[in-house]
Amino acid sequence: MGDGEPAGSSTVSQTRREVLALTAGITGGVFSSGCLSIAGVKQSEPLGFIARGGRVRRADATHVVETVSDLRGALSTPGATVWLPNGTDLRLDDSVSMPLSIAANVTIASDRGLDGPGAQITVPATAPTVFRSPESGIRVTGLRVVGPETEYFDPRSKSRPASSYYARAFEFTGDDIEIDHCELAGWTHAAVSFGTGETPTGSHVHHNAIHHNQMDTLGYGLDLRNGIHLIEWNYFDYNRHAVAAFGHRENGYEARFNVVGPHAVRHAFDMHRLSQNLDDHTGPLAGKYLRVHHTVFETTNSAAVVLRGEPRANSWVRDSWCEAVPLLERHGRESIIQQSRGNGRFQVENNDFGPRATDRGRKWLRKHAAEHETETVSDPLSV
Repeated sequence: MGDGEPAGSSTVSQTRREVLALTAGITGGVFSSGCLSIAGVKQSEPLGFIARGGRVRRADATHVVETVSDLRGALSTPGATVWLPNGTDLRLDDSVSMPLSIAANVTIASDRGLDGPGAQITVPATAPTVFRSPESGIRVTGLRVVGPETEYFDPRSKSRPASSYYARAFEFTGDDIEIDHCELAGWTHAAVSFGTGETPTGSHVHHNAIHHNQMDTLGYGLDLRNGIHLIEWNYFDYNRHAVAAFGHRENGYEARFNVVGPHAVRHAFDMHRLSQNLDDHTGPLAGKYLRVHHTVFETTNSAAVVLRGEPRANSWVRDSWCEAVPLLERHGRESIIQQSRGNGRFQVENNDFGPRATDRGRKWLRKHAAEHETETVSDPLSV
């Protein structure tokens, strides 16, 4: 299925650039990746991951906060370690002015996966962006951050403009960002976005459960606008795209040791061709690289990985495990992993396909987790 209107929709088709233009209107002119969708089913026991080393604890905190006003003040302090105690539930409703700004080298922490489920930040109303920072050295760890809509819907079928439904938890345009041991759900635009067209950034996203971010036209777990990113030991499910990358020259990511659950809205890992997103670009350029390995893809109705053009550096999908995808069999089983509008610098090798492949992949991840100081958990989702 292409990037046009979803099957069965009676709404007027909206082009990719129209979606991006609406997004730019709510993000100060910074574009976000865009493409369209279809939904799917399969049941499986979630497999998530935690690590105990390197975790932030309450004793490390410079600020302990339990109110929204205290949180806002603490986040404005450069170098602060801000602790939200387990059981805290902060509601950021319409009365709260957003986005909340985060100063340089701030850590926001709770104890998800350590001594409890962690503090929760709930945003029941649509806010274009909840937390925003142009600074570097920020870490978000051990929190649950839940947005306004966990169900799939198409904003073009609604009476209000599509942009009025866009909600994003975090926007980072600085470098050296770490997101770990968080649960991020309910974000119609993206749970987290990184970088701008002019600003390549770097991030490390690990040991999270990122799910139910599935609105049509956007619906990203991670929106990688620019820069180089490492994505590992995460559980993804019920996302339109678990990871979407924009396609700039310095835009690339490595995804390893992840599990993508069975409830696909569209293909899980994505790298756009830059010309899909920017009018003044032509040609096949699709980022710097896309490298995926040792990842389980349980989706059964859509592709696992789609590279939409030609990357600048060698890219690959290797040593991963994919369920069979009956809807794509006519294109050959490796159409589960696709390169479109490009015919080079992309290797697909040593992957395992079929109904039993993902069980083998889960066993491999459980066996090798300890080598990476990681533990497996059977139920990473609580929302």
